[in-house]
Amino acid sequence: MIEEIPQPTVKGPKIMIGCVAISILTGFVFLSVLLFVLRDVEAVISSPAGPILQILYDATGNRAGSICLLMFPLICVLFATVSILTASSRMTYAFARDGGLPLSRHLSAVHPGLHVPLNALLLTTSLVIIFGLIFLGSTSAFNAIVSASVVALGLTYAIPPLINCLRGRRMLPESRAFRLPGPLGWTVNLLGIAYTLVTTVLFVFPPTLPVTGSNMNYCVVVFAIIVG
Repeated sequence: MIEEIPQPTVKGPKIMIGCVAISILTGFVFLSVLLFVLRDVEAVISSPAGPILQILYDATGNRAGSICLLMFPLICVLFATVSILTASSRMTYAFARDGGLPLSRHLSAVHPGLHVPLNALLLTTSLVIIFGLIFLGSTSAFNAIVSASVVALGLTYAIPPLINCLRGRRMLPESRAFRLPGPLGWTVNLLGIAYTLVTTVLFVFPPTLPVTGSNMNYCVVVFAIIVG
């Protein structure tokens, strides 16, 4: 979607940095409030209603009030889902436009009336529905797929700075909109790679010990299948 905004090389990075900054601020406030009103950790973890609803119910003592408060994060999730689906359809369109997917000619087609890649959007929506149906059959399989996608996404963030460091940061164009001094640029790249490696290892760890078939983190299995 970066191609759809004016001056993408300048405004794109600003938008990404701004989104991260806003997420840090709002996430910190939201989590701080939840932790402040948190009472019984074990009851929240084992609640069949879900952790957030249980925390809100413990804080308000009223079912209607807790459900009304739950509407606010649910609305945020709804808007986030629309944004993620839109971005995913645009990535599918971009891959198809470059010939990287089967049926690329159809997936890269733009609807003449709606001016959106409708086929790519329908494919993305169908895949989301299929993965949602997996949750109805097996929560373990669904969680493994979601966790593996998080790990894979994190690794994609590390690939550009890794290639950049391996080539001595000589691939950066001279006409780029943002410049970091040599030592600072190296530091940022190396910290990003190190952070990704650490979080990737942590994400594939089992949540509890001893490891059994029921508490095993199958993310590593799904990720191995994807990479393989």
